[in-house]
Amino acid sequence: MMYELPKKEEILQIFDKATKELDIYEKKDCIKDLVMYEMTDGTRTSTDLEGWRSYFDGGLFIIRFIEILRLLGGKNLYVNVIHEGHKFRSNYPEIYRGLLELVPVYREYTEKNNVKWKFVGDYTTELEPGELKGAHDFRKYLKDLEEKTKNNTDLAVFFMINYSTKWASEEGRTLLQSLPEANVIIRHCKGYVNGDMWLYGKLDNNSFVYAQNGSSGMNWSDRQLVYLISLSLRSMILNEGTHLSKTYEDGEQDKIKKKREIELSFIHKSLYKNEKKFPKRVIIFSPLGPEVYEF
Repeated sequence: MMYELPKKEEILQIFDKATKELDIYEKKDCIKDLVMYEMTDGTRTSTDLEGWRSYFDGGLFIIRFIEILRLLGGKNLYVNVIHEGHKFRSNYPEIYRGLLELVPVYREYTEKNNVKWKFVGDYTTELEPGELKGAHDFRKYLKDLEEKTKNNTDLAVFFMINYSTKWASEEGRTLLQSLPEANVIIRHCKGYVNGDMWLYGKLDNNSFVYAQNGSSGMNWSDRQLVYLISLSLRSMILNEGTHLSKTYEDGEQDKIKKKREIELSFIHKSLYKNEKKFPKRVIIFSPLGPEVYEF
């Protein structure tokens, strides 16, 4: 095995500590309602790995992220992998080989864990790069994993492969309507969501989480992944009820005005200690202002 899965007891202990430090311990059971859209990025620039190996390492990051969320009681997760535009990039053969090398890894994980895979995207055409067309049909691997895991119940993971907003709003509209709404976007390295990776009709109640560090498997410890998920949970909790239909109780508007407009509310905490990996930085946003955490 090229990666080591975390132990449940250790992960739950870390989660308890993280949620206490983030003042959300009393609401930690809301993890079951947390639906993150994990937007992976930075695989080429976060390590010294080259070519397909950097994308393979990114896939190992996701396996561990999934397992930790499963152990914590999460129920749904979206993961971006490739959108239609990736097929026109000069390094798409490297991306594709990384995905191909991950097939047996994901298959092995599937055989041992109660996670349901769902692949969301346009599969009317082959996904292989030009020089490999006919050698494989990657769509078959996806279909097999879906079939093997269709009755699993711990956690449902929706992988966006060959996805685009245009497809989601047209041919994929019925499928998207059947999927849960996402309430947190985790964006690595960059402070925006690419228009073609917007989850059509699923982000009306989202909050944005910026992770400065890339989604590299070798760079993140299990502890740091727990803190990333815990901060996403805090983001969801802080922003709950602030979308579209928000109503203000007596005195609430004045309190917000004072904190946000006059005091310029800003939280900055370092939770980094006894850690073998380099520090990670995450920024979340409350209705009062930004919150920056290093861990």
